[in-house]
Amino acid sequence: MKNIFLEAESAENRARVLKDPDRLSYHLMPPVGWLNDPNGLYEKDGVYHIFYQYSPMDASGEKLKGWGHYTTKDFVHFTEEEDALFPDSPIDKGGAYSGSAFEGPDGTIHFFYTGNDKKEGPYDYINEGRQHWTAHFTTKDGKHFTKKEVLMKNEDYPDNLSCHVRDPKVIEEDGKYYMVLGARTRDSKGQVNVFESTDLENWSPVSVIRSRKPFGYMWECPDLFDLDGGRVLITCPQGVDQEGFLYENIYQNGYFLADGPLDKDQTVNEFQELDNGFDFYAPQTFSDHKGRRILIGWMGLPDADYKNPTAEAGWQHALTLPRQLHLKDGRVFQYPIEETLNLREEEESFELKPDAPVTLKSRVCEIQLRPETDTFSLKLRKDVSLSYKEGLLTFSLGPSGYGRESRHIEIEEIREIAIFSDTSSLEIFINGGERVITTRLYDAPDDLTLESDAPMKAEVFTLRGYDVVYR
Repeated sequence: MKNIFLEAESAENRARVLKDPDRLSYHLMPPVGWLNDPNGLYEKDGVYHIFYQYSPMDASGEKLKGWGHYTTKDFVHFTEEEDALFPDSPIDKGGAYSGSAFEGPDGTIHFFYTGNDKKEGPYDYINEGRQHWTAHFTTKDGKHFTKKEVLMKNEDYPDNLSCHVRDPKVIEEDGKYYMVLGARTRDSKGQVNVFESTDLENWSPVSVIRSRKPFGYMWECPDLFDLDGGRVLITCPQGVDQEGFLYENIYQNGYFLADGPLDKDQTVNEFQELDNGFDFYAPQTFSDHKGRRILIGWMGLPDADYKNPTAEAGWQHALTLPRQLHLKDGRVFQYPIEETLNLREEEESFELKPDAPVTLKSRVCEIQLRPETDTFSLKLRKDVSLSYKEGLLTFSLGPSGYGRESRHIEIEEIREIAIFSDTSSLEIFINGGERVITTRLYDAPDDLTLESDAPMKAEVFTLRGYDVVYR
C-alpha cells in the first residue's frame, strides 16, 4: 500500500506535536494530525496490535483518513509501526474507514473495513450518492499486508438500507462466521445487520438486530461478543433524544444484551450507556491469550460543540486506557487492565478532610477515593467538580473544559472512585467500573488541588508515562 501520508508526517510536524504541553503522558495519541476510532485490535504471539483511524494531513479531521498502527507487549512500552492502510484506491478514495481484525483458522489475520466514496452531484448522501464498500485484506505478521479487495458493495446489502452501512466486526459461532454491520434504513431507523459466511470471503445477509422501539437513525461501530455467560452488542446510536439525564451527548455509546441466535432476527430492549463523559465513542473490543475481553475507545466525539485546543498545536484526540470488561447482574463493568498498575511510581495515603485541600505532586496520577458519607462534593485540579447527592452524581467542568459543562449519572450509592488523571484527560471509574466518565480538559501543570467537603480515604499514585518509540 502506497504511503500517501509521508509528507504530512514530516519531522517538523512531529516535533511541533512533541512540544505541546497538553500532550498526553500515558495515552496513545496521533504522532501528528487527527485520530479517531480504534480499529483492527488483536493480539498474536504476545504482541498487541492497535490500529486507529488516522489522518496526519489535518488536525481537524476533514482530510482523508487511513489507519495508523501501534504495537506493544506490555502496555507500557509501545512502538509506532508503519501506517497500515491508506485511502489510495478506488474503493476507499473518500476515506479508509473503520473496521476490525479476525484471526482465521490458519493463523492469518483478516481485516475488514469500510471503504468510502461520495459521488459528485445533487445527492443527499444518505439514500443516494455514497458508496460504502465492505473491504478486506490480510496479514501474517502484522507488518506486511495483502492487496485490498471488495467483499460487499451497496447493491449487496438489503434493499431497505440507506447508503450508510459500515464498520464491520466478525464473530465465529458453530462453524460459521457472522459479520455485524452498523446500518441506517431508508426511513432513518438504526439497526445492526448480520451477514453469514463459511470462508470469510463470501457473505450473505442472514438477520437483523433492532430495538423494540426506534432508537436513533444510525447504529455505528457495532461489536458483538460473548462475556461471562452473556452476549453483548456494543453500538453507537446517532439521533437519540435526551431523556432526563440519559443520552446527554450529541451521539451515544453503549450496549444491548443480545442473546438470540445470529441466523434469526432479534429484538433487543434496554440500551445502557458505557461512558457518561464528554469524550468517549466508537469503542472496540478484542480477546487476548489470557482470556480477557479488552476495550479501547476513542477519547473524542464527532460533531461535538466543545473544543480541543491541541488542534492548534497540530494534533487532536487520543485513545482511552485499555479496559477489561466483565458482565455482572446484567451490566457491563469496565476497569483499566492490570498492566496499568505498572505505571505506578510514588504512593501517598491520607484522609481527605473537609476544608483541608491537598496539593497533588503531579496531574499525571491515579487517585483512589472511598467516600465516608452519602453526600459529597469533590474538587480536582483547576475547576473539576464531582458531586453526589440524593442518588445523582454530577460531573462539571469550568473554563478548562473548553465548552464541556456538566454530565450526570443516576446511581444508588458510591462506594469508591478511581480517577486516572493525565495532562489533558480524566477517566473516572465509579464502584469498580460500574459507571465511567471520560473527558478531555485543559488546565496548567500547577493546577494540582484535591479538595472535598466530606471525609474520604485517599490513595494517590504518581504515574510514569508510556515509553513510545516513534518512527
